[in-house]
Amino acid sequence: MIQRGEILAAYDIARAALEAGETSREVAYVAVLCLARAGAADFARAEYVRLGLAQADDYPEAVALGARLLKDVALASLGARRVAFAKASRRRYDALHRRFGGLYGAINAASLSLLAGDRVGARARAAAVLATPPISDTRDEAGYYELASRAEACLLTGDLGAARAFLTEALARSPHAYAARASTLRQLEILCGELGVDPTWLAPFRPPACAHFTGHITDLTGERALDGAGLRRDIDAALKDQRVGFAYGGLAAGADIVFAEAVLDAGAELHVVLPASLASFVAVSVAPFGEAWIERFERCMARATSIRYAARDPYLGDEQVFAYSSQFAMGCAVLRAQTLSTQAVQLAVWDGHVAPGPAGVSADLAYWARGGRPAVTIAVQRPALGPRGAIIPEPASDRRAMRAMLFADVQGFGGLRDEQIPAFIEGVLGRMADTVESLRTPPTHVETWGDGLFLVFERPIEAALAALALLEAHRKLDLASLGLPRGLGLRIAGHYGPVHLRTNPLTKAPAVMGAHVVVAARIEPDVAPGSAYVSEALAGALATLHGDQVRCGYVGRTQARKGLPAMPIFSLSRAYRASSRTS
Repeated sequence: MIQRGEILAAYDIARAALEAGETSREVAYVAVLCLARAGAADFARAEYVRLGLAQADDYPEAVALGARLLKDVALASLGARRVAFAKASRRRYDALHRRFGGLYGAINAASLSLLAGDRVGARARAAAVLATPPISDTRDEAGYYELASRAEACLLTGDLGAARAFLTEALARSPHAYAARASTLRQLEILCGELGVDPTWLAPFRPPACAHFTGHITDLTGERALDGAGLRRDIDAALKDQRVGFAYGGLAAGADIVFAEAVLDAGAELHVVLPASLASFVAVSVAPFGEAWIERFERCMARATSIRYAARDPYLGDEQVFAYSSQFAMGCAVLRAQTLSTQAVQLAVWDGHVAPGPAGVSADLAYWARGGRPAVTIAVQRPALGPRGAIIPEPASDRRAMRAMLFADVQGFGGLRDEQIPAFIEGVLGRMADTVESLRTPPTHVETWGDGLFLVFERPIEAALAALALLEAHRKLDLASLGLPRGLGLRIAGHYGPVHLRTNPLTKAPAVMGAHVVVAARIEPDVAPGSAYVSEALAGALATLHGDQVRCGYVGRTQARKGLPAMPIFSLSRAYRASSRTS
């Protein structure tokens, strides 16, 4: 389950076993490992101690996990705090290596020396790793990691040629182990940042690229008709040149379907993102252009690796849902590229015309360009745009606005005694209020009830930075001095989507409503204390445009509730920051 990335589900199973009286170190290890991978760093460290893993010096997995928890803190810190946690992590990796041998503890201790500012020590430790005799006849996963560790050691000693050779051999042994390769590449990227080495030398080792594709919805004229050979030949060439292995986009009649067919024929994964309910989408974006397009649409849907819906409601004429769906697909492509530690690229069939309104190829190109990632444009003649079907546009007053939303609550609030409520209001809610008021960009809408908080922002990054600020402020609270339980953990959930901005008829106050508000609320019960989890839509928007500030890591899926399907969610944290140390 952990190998499949379903971190939350694995944690739920381990936690249930512990609550039922299970005392094995293996179950405790799984629980804490899941918390660490889910981004609940502080809670994971507390549970690591509470469950006795900090004293399990004869259990190698526990020792390695303790070192990893300290390393995570070091990577998220700067200055003296980074140095202190890097040294503490190094001591744990040293202990792991001394007692159990192997390269894992040794190479991590070398890398942590670099993070602690000791380049000489890092080089010496890396040289010792390289001097270790290789494991003979290792052809399995252990062989891959040994070779990858030696590549890491070569980078630390400054021998890029040898690092390339070891990495080449490692990948030759496990060419399709993309998760292991991504982990290795991320570690090497971190070291390149610390060493000041240009990471472009890693490009040949990256997995196939992830693409977002977009194009015009109707038949084009001339040589490059959408169902003709000219356009398909150019799309095939672009897929090959960009090494596309995973592609995300819509499936409207025209360029989308031609892209999808080319992706499938190339043996790559097709991931479809639709803006509205299936029947509504077909009626609006496929059926008006002929029965042949419906048949091609259905064949692509049947062969797609995944199908996502930006919304499951019928299309009612609001072009914003098409813009949102495109942004959602772009975000999915970028998130997958980050997971694989590879490149994200956009492929577009465009007539060069900047269309009015929020949706269209020109809008997709402009949005993608804001992230600074590469794009390949296939030029075509301007099509004679056809209708989207017999759909009556929404009245202007009913059209929606894009907003980012946060739901927050404090786990354990329901167990407070009545005499503790004043301290909670003044200490905990008061700190939340101070934090919100100090934000550089305040929310446009605030609601609160009990321990619950609902914040709305115009831009995804504003919501993300607010969530992190709230978490960091809560972690600094001295709950014991307030007479409150230490286990009060702030949980924050976030989502991004179109909402209705109206006035509540009862309170006469501004209101933010709609199906996407419900999405945000659904995530919150699954959040680990001390963490912020966001939807795939919000994670994708942040990854596409703000990857230099925040990072989103997949942690699993929500539980299905009240007839609503499970949905993928991502942990939110600050982006890794390389040390400014140059000596």
